[in-house]
Amino acid sequence: RDKRVLYRVIKARGAEHDSTAFKNTKLYAWLERNWEWLQMKKYYFIGDSAYALKSFLLTPYDNVYHDTAEDNYNFFHSSSRIVVECAFGEIDLRWGILWRPLKFSLAHNINVVDACLRLHNFIVDYRLEHRKSTAMEELEKSLFDDECRRFLASETNVGSFGVVGGEQEVRRDADGNISRGGRPRELDVHLRNIGKDVRDRLRDKILSERRERPRTNWFRENNRFM
Repeated sequence: RDKRVLYRVIKARGAEHDSTAFKNTKLYAWLERNWEWLQMKKYYFIGDSAYALKSFLLTPYDNVYHDTAEDNYNFFHSSSRIVVECAFGEIDLRWGILWRPLKFSLAHNINVVDACLRLHNFIVDYRLEHRKSTAMEELEKSLFDDECRRFLASETNVGSFGVVGGEQEVRRDADGNISRGGRPRELDVHLRNIGKDVRDRLRDKILSERRERPRTNWFRENNRFM
């Protein structure tokens, strides 16, 4: 929730699919090697529908109807993930060099992005160490977090279905094009099945605690218009 960047890899192409870029990192390789330990400790990441469901990476339910247990899970999943989007927003708004395409050499572009992330972390650490929040600042922060969640709750007008994607790995051929051919590895199938079981248990826990997506309209309450 402090919006600190904990891990970064700056080597994927701009058009690289998020899931493919993640699979090409050392972090992904470590997660795949240590999935049993992670499962025992009940550790996992949460990712949006661009990623494939794994035992160590929980994604939203695909093609769910609103006002269902799966839709409620997707809401709390998104609410937990919103801080990541806020961190990217803060980085982008703070550093003007990111407001336009980087036109330096590839190596220089990598250094620019890395410097922006490191300076962002420096500011976060300084803010936490030297600044004591007043009651008003804490109130404003809580209102901001609440508005983020209400905004997510208002996104119910995308048709009969909710989130699309996130169930299976996007496979590509040698040219980088999406491919339907070939069979997934046994490990991929096994990790996806474990991920489904973990996600279903979390869905059932949310249901048993009678938690659900707020039914308020964020835009109407805040006099905002699309």
